[in-house]
Amino acid sequence: MLPFPTRAPFRIDQVTAAPLPLTLLTLALVATAAVMTLAARNGRRRLWAAGATLLPLLVTVLFGLGAWGTSDVTKLSHFFALDRGGGTRGELFWWLVGPLIPALPYRMALVHGLVAGAYALMPILLARRWGARAWGGWWALLVVLSPLLLSFLQNGVSRQALMTLLLVPLLLWAGRLAAVRRGWVAAAAIVAAGIHTTFVPTVVLAVVPRLLAGSDPAASPGEPAWRSLRGRRLIGIGALVLALAGLLVLAAPMAWMKLQTYTLQESFFSSYALALPVARLQLAMLIGAAMVCWQRRLGWRRLLGCGHSRQFAGFFLLLLLIQESLRRGWVPPITSRLADSAGLFLLIVWLAWLERHRARWAVLPTLLATLNFWLLDRLPDSLTVSCGHNDSFFCLPDRWPWQIRWGGGP
Repeated sequence: MLPFPTRAPFRIDQVTAAPLPLTLLTLALVATAAVMTLAARNGRRRLWAAGATLLPLLVTVLFGLGAWGTSDVTKLSHFFALDRGGGTRGELFWWLVGPLIPALPYRMALVHGLVAGAYALMPILLARRWGARAWGGWWALLVVLSPLLLSFLQNGVSRQALMTLLLVPLLLWAGRLAAVRRGWVAAAAIVAAGIHTTFVPTVVLAVVPRLLAGSDPAASPGEPAWRSLRGRRLIGIGALVLALAGLLVLAAPMAWMKLQTYTLQESFFSSYALALPVARLQLAMLIGAAMVCWQRRLGWRRLLGCGHSRQFAGFFLLLLLIQESLRRGWVPPITSRLADSAGLFLLIVWLAWLERHRARWAVLPTLLATLNFWLLDRLPDSLTVSCGHNDSFFCLPDRWPWQIRWGGGP
């Protein structure tokens, strides 16, 4: 057995292609989403809750096994057994949980599956909060199967994916998209700060909607926003700012070093954001938005006066700007690493915009584009993956966790 490689791509030889199990798992996801819709419409809350539990579990299995052969997952599975922090630097969270990962079945692959399962759970919880239970399962598939998140979920970029997910409560609070307790927002943001060094630009993306959301409905007419901050609310915000500032000071040296590396030395970047399925998804969003505007008779003035509309347009334009930076070579090693974060936030504000205008049905073009990408592009790709000779998604482990030989490569 050869020694573990010291440079990417990190590959593993104990893998196999298994398109039939992957297809069955995908069909189970679709069936579960359909059952959740029927349960919600028939008022069967226990059945809906069962589906809302089963769907993230199925996603965990699908993505946990499917990510087994990817480079990042393979690398971290190996290095967490050698170093408490798995070779990561400036990321406190992984230094704390690192000793647990070698004890998990399939190690980092299971962690990635759990992250993907959390991505499925998030839109289900949003659907429950917004009274859209019937759409919860379909929204979950819209997120986890999306080409916008191909790098995060289908290329095994687990750490940045988890960090971005933990900033979703901050996005919801900043954009006034859903009622979220400030304590949960603060706790999630503090944990996120120690998970990945792209926290700084991502937290900026998450709070920008505050500038586009409009005035605070809790404030008195004509009262400046800062005057509504009193007592415990002001103390809580101050404590959050201080905690984040402390974490930023700790992470700043490593973040600065990576920034210099990406701008001066690194030439590799992901071009997933330029893939044709992403363009199809963007077109489907525009079609859905046009349908809503036509049915609701929404003119430019009403759209510009709607905070949800401004946020949706802002993230849509941001994604276009990232794509243009990749085409023209404007620091692509940096912008490519923000594409999935912008994509996730775009999906969330898109769903919030549809909810704001009572047009949940208009998600169908986007959902169909996503399912088309997964069922007609990704699953057939699993038939041609040369497992053990690349680091592609969908290479499943060919043995049980206790039979794995760690430390070797092909």
